[in-house]
Amino acid sequence: MATKFKDFMQGIEDEAVAAGPDAVQELEDLRTHFRVGRQLAAARMNRKLTQTQVAQMAHVDQADVSKIERGATNPTLATLSAVALAVGMEIDVRKKSTSR
Repeated sequence: MATKFKDFMQGIEDEAVAAGPDAVQELEDLRTHFRVGRQLAAARMNRKLTQTQVAQMAHVDQADVSKIERGATNPTLATLSAVALAVGMEIDVRKKSTSR
């Protein structure tokens, strides 16, 4: 029987909660990592740009754009910012709120 992705993710969340606050934070960090790539890919597609065009504008390799969009790399802030600017976005680093 196939597992639905939603059920799979719920199992991961349940495991993180059971493991404690550090595991929950690690899961949230992972979500953020992939969220940024998805947002950049969506912005690129909304502007009807190819990865190659974005790479040229950002002065990076097309493979780097692909890796960023898939969450398969940990780019420098400079690279991430260059790709973001190429698709009409910007990276905003803020102090983490302590009210949890």
